Amino acid sequence: MKRLRLLLIALNLVWIAGGCIPDEPVNSNYTDNFEALWKIIDERYCFLEEKGINWDQVHTHYSARLQKGQWNDITFFRLMEEMLNELKDGHVNLYSNFDISVYPITPDPTTGLNIYARQRHLSGQLMLSGGMRYGLYSTENKEVTFGYMAYGSFSNSVGNILFISKLFENADAIILDIRGNGGGSVENADKLASFFLKEKTLVGYTVYKTGPGRRDFSAPKANYISPHSSVNITEKPVFVLQDRSTYSAANDFLYKVSYADNITRIGEMSGGGAGMPASAELPNGWKIRYSAVKSYDRDMNLLEGGIVPHIEVHNESYYENPAASDQILITAVKKIYELKGLTFPEE
Repeated sequence: MKRLRLLLIALNLVWIAGGCIPDEPVNSNYTDNFEALWKIIDERYCFLEEKGINWDQVHTHYSARLQKGQWNDITFFRLMEEMLNELKDGHVNLYSNFDISVYPITPDPTTGLNIYARQRHLSGQLMLSGGMRYGLYSTENKEVTFGYMAYGSFSNSVGNILFISKLFENADAIILDIRGNGGGSVENADKLASFFLKEKTLVGYTVYKTGPGRRDFSAPKANYISPHSSVNITEKPVFVLQDRSTYSAANDFLYKVSYADNITRIGEMSGGGAGMPASAELPNGWKIRYSAVKSYDRDMNLLEGGIVPHIEVHNESYYENPAASDQILITAVKKIYELKGLTFPEE
């Protein structure tokens, strides 16, 4: 293992020292591309005011650095990545033909989802339908049974929830684990929420950018979700597990499903990402993705910063304690014991 690591480092050093950067990049006028990128964010990004960002000051700072430096495509890309990360937004990405900029939304995801800890508590192989992994579990003493569903991405279908709900029919409760779910399709988020709502429900509002001014926004548009026509999981208690990596469409699902009577959310504050993205192109062909639409709950609370759980729980970091237990999952199981009037068997 040590040899392999040393070899990889050596290869990296060779690339850095001798790597070939094109003498004639696609567009060497870095000032034009900087100005284009800054203007797109200035006129189209939707959270400058809410985040208290002085975008004019950002322009002054990075323009000065641009004028002082010597640049190639890679170093210019890094400078623009640094500028965009001032927005602290996981929906803001710069796409070139050699890299994609990313803003890290959580420093240590294992304080939410530690897959090794989860595997120690949930034995056996989960079944899979669409993007939904699921199984029916009981505690060792058979006092409690629960259905467990893990949905890793809203980019995948929600699966055959009718079949899953019938499998869970006699369970005491359901645990829906969307920790580590970075989002995907808002349509899938709405569909999953519809299984838990008893009636057509106002779940929030969206506000769109309408012009280049920093306060040019549409009037709030109301968003409703109706109950699913054939699947209703409205009476059985459902515990939704969330963490800082629950982001974008997964964050969207959290606030919408919160209006269901049988939902309790457990874990960390979610990662946010309530601004639906749009994209544009720079003169050199690079593409920029940015937040263009703001989402609010039905009380007009902005949701970009994340959703606070009903019960806040954090796991120990895997890097500090590889043998740590999944306290978020255990807390959900404890709540099921409480619902049945039983005492949880502490170790």
